Amino acid sequence: MTYSRKLIHLFALLVPILTQLTSKPIVLAALCVVLLAYTIEEVLRLHGRSLPVLTAFTLRMSEPGESAHFITRPVYLAIGVILALILFPTRIAYASVAIVAVGDPIAAYTGQRFGRRHIRPKKTLEGSLAGFIASFLLASLIIDPLAAFLGAGGAMLLELLDTPDDNLTMPIGAGAVMLAARFAR
Repeated sequence: MTYSRKLIHLFALLVPILTQLTSKPIVLAALCVVLLAYTIEEVLRLHGRSLPVLTAFTLRMSEPGESAHFITRPVYLAIGVILALILFPTRIAYASVAIVAVGDPIAAYTGQRFGRRHIRPKKTLEGSLAGFIASFLLASLIIDPLAAFLGAGGAMLLELLDTPDDNLTMPIGAGAVMLAARFAR
């Protein structure tokens, strides 16, 4: 894993901020434009053409062996954030985005750096706990602590599964759990 690649997740934290500063439709449109530009860049790259800055950035963020194919992880992250904004009430959407923005990269970094107890290949107890704690703390600033706890827990379970891609499942799963917690009260 490249650490700079995981830092890209932190840019997702700009989504709630920009949504508050502008509007949800403007941010959704911007995310769709970025997603479309990335998709065009990847198709061109796979056909031997490039968009100089974007292609260089994409290749720098890719993992070994990944560049031979369409690199899907950024697409999953963008779609996960877009769906969270569309499907959930504002605070739940923002908490869901915050959870994927910090939980996934902190789990990966901590697991690779300090992980000793493997739960699955490339997944450690230490990483999962660190991702959960960071997600819970940040989400607690946005939504009530019980919902934040449940959302962070659900997201980190999905991060362990990594199916189809945790960049998509974490924000949607976290949002669904937090929404269910709201209705259960």
